[in-house]
Amino acid sequence: MSRSNAVKKPDQVSITPQRMGFDFDGAPRYWCRNDPVLTHFLNALSLTFPDGERFFVDAVRAFRDTVTDPERQKEISGFIGQEAMHSLEHDTFNQMLASQGYQEEAEGGQKLARYLINEGRKRLSKEQQLAATAALEHITAILANRLLKDPSLLADMHPSVRQLWMWHAIEEIEHKAVAYDLYQDVVGSYRMRVRTLLAATLALGSYTSKYTWAFLKKDGMHRRPLVLARGLWRLFGINGVLTRTLPDFVSFLRPDFHPWQEDNSALIEAWRAQLSALEHEQDATADATA
Repeated sequence: MSRSNAVKKPDQVSITPQRMGFDFDGAPRYWCRNDPVLTHFLNALSLTFPDGERFFVDAVRAFRDTVTDPERQKEISGFIGQEAMHSLEHDTFNQMLASQGYQEEAEGGQKLARYLINEGRKRLSKEQQLAATAALEHITAILANRLLKDPSLLADMHPSVRQLWMWHAIEEIEHKAVAYDLYQDVVGSYRMRVRTLLAATLALGSYTSKYTWAFLKKDGMHRRPLVLARGLWRLFGINGVLTRTLPDFVSFLRPDFHPWQEDNSALIEAWRAQLSALEHEQDATADATA
């Protein structure tokens, strides 16, 4: 399936980079629902973002010259800019984790992520790297979609970190089709797409499990069965965060799949308005105290 025959990004969705400069002062150890498992699952994901986002940028940049449509070029530029900003903001977030007493876990996790990503650069062809990017962008987009579709998840995050995850989720949805469209243009292999999604899911799942456990072990929570059971239920139970992404996950396996077959532009607009309101509120508070 070529890009020309695919569903396209809604016109009202703009892929615009934005540097936020988040400050995580005051973030508690268990900043998501006061739940060690949920918090550390998201912490483990964050460790992958700085180097992972750079990998995505390089994979897309390698083929951007194949695109002649000016609007597509604009989308690719927006994707590259947004991913670069995500790397910077999660670098700061990961430094906050180190300052909370998780230095060994934060530095070790980022070192392992960097090693695995560099191995991918060496062992995978440029086409396979683009396939991996399209697959992992699908995973991040469906997690972002779930985060924004369940307002209680963001509401239960500590205010010091809530905006990071809100902003990141919005932008992951905004650019969710950029790598996929480019992959369809350049490669288009259904078999490679599906095989790469399964491999990427296994790799990311193994990594996040390892470092979620490392964070929990650091806190001594690995010996708290009730804490573990409650957190795992919130991830994998009937209405768990990850369980509810399964229909979106398997949609990638359809031969005619396209990320914008689910038009969640209204969701983006609603959360963009909330993010903007929070920014204005913070600016007003800063002006009042200046």
